[in-house]
Amino acid sequence: MPEIAFLLGDVAEARNDNHLRLPEAFRAAGWRVTALPHDAVRMRHGQVCLGDLDPQRFQLIWLVGFGPAESFLDRMQLLRHVDQRRFVNAIDPLIHLHAKTAWAKRLPETYVSNDLEYLVSILDRGGDWIAKPTAGSFGRDVSRVNAGPAGRAVVAGLIGANGRYCLLQRFVPAVAEGEKRTLMAGGRVIGSYLRRPGKDFRTNLATGANAEPTRLSAEERELVQAVTDELGTAGVGFAAIDTVYPYLMEVNLANPGGLSALASVYGEDFGPRVADAVAGSRGVDRLGRTARLRPHRRARPEKAARRRMG
Repeated sequence: MPEIAFLLGDVAEARNDNHLRLPEAFRAAGWRVTALPHDAVRMRHGQVCLGDLDPQRFQLIWLVGFGPAESFLDRMQLLRHVDQRRFVNAIDPLIHLHAKTAWAKRLPETYVSNDLEYLVSILDRGGDWIAKPTAGSFGRDVSRVNAGPAGRAVVAGLIGANGRYCLLQRFVPAVAEGEKRTLMAGGRVIGSYLRRPGKDFRTNLATGANAEPTRLSAEERELVQAVTDELGTAGVGFAAIDTVYPYLMEVNLANPGGLSALASVYGEDFGPRVADAVAGSRGVDRLGRTARLRPHRRARPEKAARRRMG
């Protein structure tokens, strides 16, 4: 029987149900599931352990979320000693590719700094901008701003007394028609849905946006496939890709929401698709056998992806 370990955060504070859907999908597929808190990671006599368990017993290890911020860097440094091919999302991309700035070439016009005067000079160029923290989520502390005292005050508040970095991004009017979220797993596109803004410009479901069925255009499929390929090459087995064509808006690797929205929109639990895709990408059968532990696999060709897009 194959085994998978999930490292989970405080489920009482969870903003989605991945901590329930993902383990259940693997159990249903015949896997033995172990769930541990993030801070169960430790080192014993030079060997990194998950609680009292050797990571090598698991065919897969899945970090759901980042865990406590105070211990994040220490845990990542410890987990970097474990064979990275066992992780659904390897440690390096969790650190480097989850960042909003990692995909700058595909984003709308974007500036990042903790220099208030520099960012105000960007606002002074005119037009509407989105100001947000570089490490925020769920639409928190995201504002639509422009030149003037109000915009300056928003940016100053984001930087704060500790000199935090702030991101300014050119507002994309097409977002009024919605942002498309696509989940990928094991190099495959699992499904897409439209997040249409609700009471304001934000497309986060946590801020009142609405989820609707959608299809990706040929151009959107090409963009999503290109990002999926990059993620697969980097060692990412599960992610959410947000697009407002022609732009990539964000890539979420830590604990992307979307499975519950897909279930609500299409009337189907997509968790089994995720489990099948992730296990298949590593060549793990129902008995836990692998000819050898495979490296992270590249996504399938675009032509195959098109057949799977909804």
